[in-house]
Amino acid sequence: MINQLNTYRMYKLLCQLFLAVIGQNLPEEVFEGTLFWFLQGKRTRRQVIDLNVKQFSLTTPHQLEILGWPKEYIEAKTSKGINKVYSIVKSSMFKLYFHIKVDTADPSKYNDYSPCHRYIKLWSKDGISKVKVILYFTTREALDYTKELIKLHGSRIDKLEDKKVSYKLEAKDRSHMSCCSFCSKFMPCLSERLYPNDRDADVFEECRNYYDTVSYKDDWNHRLSNIPICVECLYSKDRQGSNRMNMYNYKRFKFSNYNYTPEDRHRCNLEQSLSIEKPDMSIIPHYDKLSCLTPLDYGCSYHCLLDEFSGFYWHPDLSADEYMRYQEYHRNKIIENGDPLDDDFYPDDDGYPSDDFDDYGEYPEDY
Repeated sequence: MINQLNTYRMYKLLCQLFLAVIGQNLPEEVFEGTLFWFLQGKRTRRQVIDLNVKQFSLTTPHQLEILGWPKEYIEAKTSKGINKVYSIVKSSMFKLYFHIKVDTADPSKYNDYSPCHRYIKLWSKDGISKVKVILYFTTREALDYTKELIKLHGSRIDKLEDKKVSYKLEAKDRSHMSCCSFCSKFMPCLSERLYPNDRDADVFEECRNYYDTVSYKDDWNHRLSNIPICVECLYSKDRQGSNRMNMYNYKRFKFSNYNYTPEDRHRCNLEQSLSIEKPDMSIIPHYDKLSCLTPLDYGCSYHCLLDEFSGFYWHPDLSADEYMRYQEYHRNKIIENGDPLDDDFYPDDDGYPSDDFDDYGEYPEDY
């Protein structure tokens, strides 16, 4: 009992700390699954928490991954023992090429779009050296400009130890992967688990697109494979309704060059609905009580709400209440028109009497 009380006090204290620092509560599963155990025992484990909290606090919603690093740079180190990729990303030349926007009218003036934080992970798998580089920006404008410059000047031919290294850098916007697919709220816990993962972010992107998963356990790999939806939107009919036009359609954005902004989502959802007739709500009755609490509960999956060929498609011109009434009506209609499970509806086959079998599915003794 005393241990439970101390655990509760510790959780309450950390919640107050999180609210003061980042303005959000500490998720209970994070405390129970990670923090509580790290806080026990050795000092080195508490130092791990300190390092992770600092990393956690520096992340932002505007995230850009830099791909295409050559093997020579991933494995090489500078004269000071620093990894070559890490050295390049933090160098003044990289900043000049990809983060500085010079004023054409006055070259002496410029805007600095450097990231506020960089995350670089190096690891080896099956003897192959790998690297993951994530840049975090304070504004959407800074991310877009850096992405555009890497697209223009990403093809490089550098000199490394008297030999030429040819490679092409590619920038991928990962901002949407850690934001709620309804309201675009940044979900730092999801972001913090996405990039340390050895799997490429595209793996989780594919899982979300095809409604698949890399893990069938209740772990972070499974959560990263799912459509990101914040707790506030998941259980709120009003939030789902007010953010309907902001919903993220993975299939429509997959092969495009959109920036995944709320404006892009709004335009995409509007264009998709133009060829779809709005359901006639005049024949839909009013219900005092509905079977489900939110539109997402009716659709069963986020994809169904956005699939125009699905019976659960949510037309943008329908409010959350109208959509739920519409789905409730059709659900009841299917139940009413369902095949009755009685003997009159299913006649005896081949002339055999209906009592050939007893109530337990066995033949009578005198058969």
